[in-house]
Amino acid sequence: MSTFSFKKLTSPIRLGSRFKTAREEWKLSFANVASATRIPLKYLELIENNTFNELPNAKAYRLGYIREYAEFLKLDPEQIINQFIQENGLKDISALHPNKVIGNTSFYSVSIWARNILAAVCVVLVFGYLTLQVKHILEPPRLVLLDPSEGLVTNQLNVVVRGETDTECQLTINGMETMLNEKGQFQSEIDLANGVNTLVVSATKKHGKTNTVTRHIIVKNTQFSKLIESFNTTN
Repeated sequence: MSTFSFKKLTSPIRLGSRFKTAREEWKLSFANVASATRIPLKYLELIENNTFNELPNAKAYRLGYIREYAEFLKLDPEQIINQFIQENGLKDISALHPNKVIGNTSFYSVSIWARNILAAVCVVLVFGYLTLQVKHILEPPRLVLLDPSEGLVTNQLNVVVRGETDTECQLTINGMETMLNEKGQFQSEIDLANGVNTLVVSATKKHGKTNTVTRHIIVKNTQFSKLIESFNTTN
Protein backbone atom coordinates (compact mmCIF):
# COMPACT_ATOMS: atom_id res chain seq x y z
CA MET A 1 0.00 0.00 0.00
CA SER A 2 1.42 3.29 -1.05
CA THR A 3 1.73 6.07 1.45
CA PHE A 4 1.70 9.73 0.69
CA SER A 5 3.81 12.29 2.47
CA PHE A 6 3.03 15.96 2.48
CA LYS A 7 5.76 18.49 1.87
CA LYS A 8 5.55 21.64 3.85
CA LEU A 9 5.44 24.55 1.42
CA THR A 10 7.44 27.53 2.49
CA SER A 11 5.99 30.92 1.75
CA PRO A 12 8.25 33.29 -0.15
CA ILE A 13 9.81 35.97 2.02
CA ARG A 14 7.85 39.17 1.67
CA LEU A 15 9.67 42.34 0.70
CA GLY A 16 9.10 44.00 4.06
CA SER A 17 10.55 40.98 5.87
CA ARG A 18 13.67 41.12 3.71
CA PHE A 19 14.20 44.73 4.69
CA LYS A 20 13.59 44.00 8.37
CA THR A 21 15.98 41.02 8.40
CA ALA A 22 18.72 43.00 6.67
CA ARG A 23 18.28 45.97 8.99
CA GLU A 24 18.44 43.78 12.10
CA GLU A 25 21.54 42.01 10.76
CA TRP A 26 23.20 45.42 10.52
CA LYS A 27 21.94 46.12 14.07
CA LEU A 28 20.28 49.33 12.96
CA SER A 29 17.21 51.01 14.36
CA PHE A 30 14.62 52.85 12.30
CA ALA A 31 16.07 56.08 13.67
CA ASN A 32 19.56 55.14 12.42
CA VAL A 33 18.26 54.45 8.92
CA ALA A 34 16.08 57.56 8.81
CA SER A 35 19.02 59.75 9.85
CA ALA A 36 21.33 58.26 7.21
CA THR A 37 18.89 58.09 4.27
CA ARG A 38 16.51 60.98 5.04
CA ILE A 39 13.62 58.56 4.54
CA PRO A 40 10.94 59.45 7.11
CA LEU A 41 10.84 56.93 9.95
CA LYS A 42 7.13 56.23 9.48
CA TYR A 43 7.76 55.31 5.81
CA LEU A 44 10.42 52.80 6.88
CA GLU A 45 7.89 51.16 9.19
CA LEU A 46 5.30 51.05 6.39
CA ILE A 47 7.80 49.40 4.02
CA GLU A 48 8.73 46.69 6.53
CA ASN A 49 5.01 46.10 7.20
CA ASN A 50 4.36 45.75 3.44
CA THR A 51 1.78 48.54 3.60
CA PHE A 52 3.04 50.29 0.48
CA ASN A 53 -0.36 51.79 -0.30
CA GLU A 54 0.06 54.11 2.68
CA LEU A 55 3.25 55.61 1.29
CA PRO A 56 3.00 58.94 -0.62
CA ASN A 57 0.50 58.81 -3.49
CA ALA A 58 3.14 59.42 -6.16
CA LYS A 59 4.25 55.85 -6.82
CA ALA A 60 7.60 57.03 -8.15
CA TYR A 61 8.36 58.16 -4.60
CA ARG A 62 7.58 54.66 -3.37
CA LEU A 63 10.06 53.25 -5.86
CA GLY A 64 12.63 55.83 -4.78
CA TYR A 65 12.27 55.04 -1.09
CA ILE A 66 12.50 51.30 -1.73
CA ARG A 67 15.56 51.66 -3.96
CA GLU A 68 17.37 53.93 -1.50
CA TYR A 69 16.52 51.67 1.45
CA ALA A 70 17.79 48.63 -0.47
CA GLU A 71 21.05 50.33 -1.45
CA PHE A 72 21.61 51.48 2.12
CA LEU A 73 21.19 47.91 3.45
CA LYS A 74 23.46 46.53 0.67
CA LEU A 75 20.59 44.63 -0.96
CA ASP A 76 20.35 44.22 -4.73
CA PRO A 77 18.13 47.20 -5.69
CA GLU A 78 17.04 45.70 -9.02
CA GLN A 79 16.02 42.45 -7.38
CA ILE A 80 14.16 44.34 -4.67
CA ILE A 81 12.34 46.51 -7.23
CA ASN A 82 11.35 43.44 -9.27
CA GLN A 83 9.90 41.84 -6.14
CA PHE A 84 8.05 45.06 -5.36
CA ILE A 85 6.56 45.01 -8.88
CA GLN A 86 5.50 41.38 -8.54
CA GLU A 87 3.98 41.77 -5.08
CA ASN A 88 2.01 44.81 -6.19
CA GLY A 89 0.79 43.32 -9.47
CA LEU A 90 2.66 45.80 -11.69
CA LYS A 91 3.91 44.84 -15.13
CA ASP A 92 6.98 47.07 -15.29
CA ILE A 93 8.59 50.08 -13.73
CA SER A 94 6.83 52.50 -16.08
CA ALA A 95 3.54 51.50 -14.45
CA LEU A 96 4.71 53.06 -11.23
CA HIS A 97 4.14 56.54 -12.56
CA PRO A 98 3.96 56.88 -16.36
CA ASN A 99 3.97 60.67 -16.30
CA LYS A 100 7.12 60.83 -14.19
CA VAL A 101 9.35 58.42 -16.13
CA ILE A 102 11.63 59.46 -18.96
CA GLY A 103 13.46 56.47 -20.41
CA ASN A 104 15.01 54.71 -17.41
CA THR A 105 15.08 57.83 -15.26
CA SER A 106 12.32 58.17 -12.67
CA PHE A 107 11.10 61.34 -11.07
CA TYR A 108 12.88 60.26 -7.92
CA SER A 109 16.17 59.90 -9.80
CA VAL A 110 15.76 63.43 -11.12
CA SER A 111 15.16 64.71 -7.59
CA ILE A 112 18.30 62.92 -6.39
CA TRP A 113 20.24 64.51 -9.26
CA ALA A 114 18.94 67.96 -8.32
CA ARG A 115 19.81 67.36 -4.67
CA ASN A 116 23.35 66.33 -5.62
CA ILE A 117 23.76 69.46 -7.77
CA LEU A 118 22.57 71.62 -4.87
CA ALA A 119 24.98 69.87 -2.51
CA ALA A 120 27.85 70.43 -4.96
CA VAL A 121 27.00 74.13 -5.24
CA CYS A 122 26.95 74.42 -1.44
CA VAL A 123 30.35 72.72 -1.21
CA VAL A 124 31.80 75.12 -3.81
CA LEU A 125 30.39 78.15 -1.97
CA VAL A 126 31.73 76.98 1.39
CA PHE A 127 35.13 76.19 -0.14
CA GLY A 128 35.23 79.61 -1.80
CA TYR A 129 34.33 81.35 1.45
CA LEU A 130 37.01 79.46 3.39
CA THR A 131 39.58 80.23 0.68
CA LEU A 132 38.82 83.94 0.92
CA GLN A 133 39.10 83.83 4.71
CA VAL A 134 42.47 82.05 4.58
CA LYS A 135 43.69 84.47 1.93
CA HIS A 136 42.60 87.40 4.09
CA ILE A 137 44.54 85.98 7.05
CA LEU A 138 47.72 85.18 5.10
CA GLU A 139 47.92 88.37 3.05
CA PRO A 140 49.47 91.53 4.53
CA PRO A 141 46.97 94.26 5.39
CA ARG A 142 45.97 97.02 3.02
CA LEU A 143 47.85 100.26 3.71
CA VAL A 144 47.35 103.48 1.74
CA LEU A 145 49.41 106.54 2.70
CA LEU A 146 47.73 109.63 1.29
CA ASP A 147 50.04 112.27 2.82
CA PRO A 148 52.86 113.16 2.74
CA SER A 149 54.18 112.31 -0.70
CA GLU A 150 57.62 110.77 -1.20
CA GLY A 151 60.46 113.32 -1.37
CA LEU A 152 58.36 116.19 -0.04
CA VAL A 153 60.40 119.39 0.45
CA THR A 154 59.06 121.76 3.09
CA ASN A 155 60.14 124.58 5.38
CA GLN A 156 57.79 123.41 8.15
CA LEU A 157 59.02 121.52 11.20
CA ASN A 158 55.99 119.24 11.29
CA VAL A 159 53.88 117.30 8.81
CA VAL A 160 50.45 115.68 8.81
CA VAL A 161 50.54 111.94 8.08
CA ARG A 162 47.21 110.75 6.68
CA GLY A 163 45.99 107.45 5.22
CA GLU A 164 43.86 104.34 5.74
CA THR A 165 44.22 100.62 6.44
CA ASP A 166 42.15 97.61 7.57
CA THR A 167 40.14 98.35 10.71
CA GLU A 168 41.48 95.34 12.67
CA CYS A 169 45.12 96.41 12.24
CA GLN A 170 47.52 98.06 14.66
CA LEU A 171 49.09 101.13 13.05
CA THR A 172 52.39 102.75 14.02
CA ILE A 173 54.24 105.81 12.71
CA ASN A 174 57.97 105.67 13.48
CA GLY A 175 57.18 103.07 16.14
CA MET A 176 54.46 105.12 17.86
CA GLU A 177 50.96 103.60 17.84
CA THR A 178 48.32 105.71 16.10
CA MET A 179 44.56 105.37 16.54
CA LEU A 180 42.25 104.40 13.68
CA ASN A 181 38.64 105.51 13.25
CA GLU A 182 35.78 103.10 12.50
CA LYS A 183 36.67 103.17 8.78
CA GLY A 184 40.35 102.39 9.33
CA GLN A 185 41.42 105.97 8.58
CA PHE A 186 44.22 107.71 10.49
CA GLN A 187 45.71 111.19 10.76
CA SER A 188 48.58 112.33 12.94
CA GLU A 189 50.94 115.33 13.11
CA ILE A 190 54.62 114.37 13.28
CA ASP A 191 57.51 116.65 14.26
CA LEU A 192 60.38 116.98 11.79
CA ALA A 193 64.01 118.03 12.01
CA ASN A 194 65.91 120.20 9.60
CA GLY A 195 67.32 118.09 6.79
CA VAL A 196 66.20 114.63 5.66
CA ASN A 197 63.49 112.90 7.73
CA THR A 198 62.31 109.32 7.34
CA LEU A 199 58.72 108.33 8.12
CA VAL A 200 57.96 104.62 8.56
CA VAL A 201 54.25 103.76 8.66
CA SER A 202 53.39 100.13 9.51
CA ALA A 203 50.06 98.28 9.68
CA THR A 204 50.07 94.89 11.45
CA LYS A 205 47.31 92.27 11.51
CA LYS A 206 46.41 90.27 14.60
CA HIS A 207 48.10 87.22 13.07
CA GLY A 208 51.39 89.07 12.54
CA LYS A 209 51.32 90.04 8.85
CA THR A 210 52.69 93.57 8.35
CA ASN A 211 52.60 96.12 5.54
CA THR A 212 55.04 99.04 5.67
CA VAL A 213 55.25 102.30 3.70
CA THR A 214 58.26 104.62 3.94
CA ARG A 215 58.40 108.32 3.07
CA HIS A 216 61.41 110.69 2.98
CA ILE A 217 60.81 114.36 3.76
CA ILE A 218 63.35 117.14 3.34
CA VAL A 219 63.05 120.14 5.64
CA LYS A 220 64.73 123.39 4.55
CA ASN A 221 63.95 125.78 7.35
CA THR A 222 66.14 128.91 6.93
CA GLN A 223 65.09 130.45 10.23
CA PHE A 224 65.87 127.24 12.09
CA SER A 225 69.26 126.98 10.35
CA LYS A 226 70.17 130.56 11.29
CA LEU A 227 69.19 129.89 14.89
CA ILE A 228 71.48 126.86 15.00
CA GLU A 229 74.35 128.81 13.42
CA SER A 230 73.87 131.64 15.92
CA PHE A 231 73.89 129.19 18.80
CA ASN A 232 77.08 127.54 17.53
CA THR A 233 78.79 130.93 17.06
CA THR A 234 77.89 132.04 20.58
CA ASN A 235 79.38 128.90 22.04
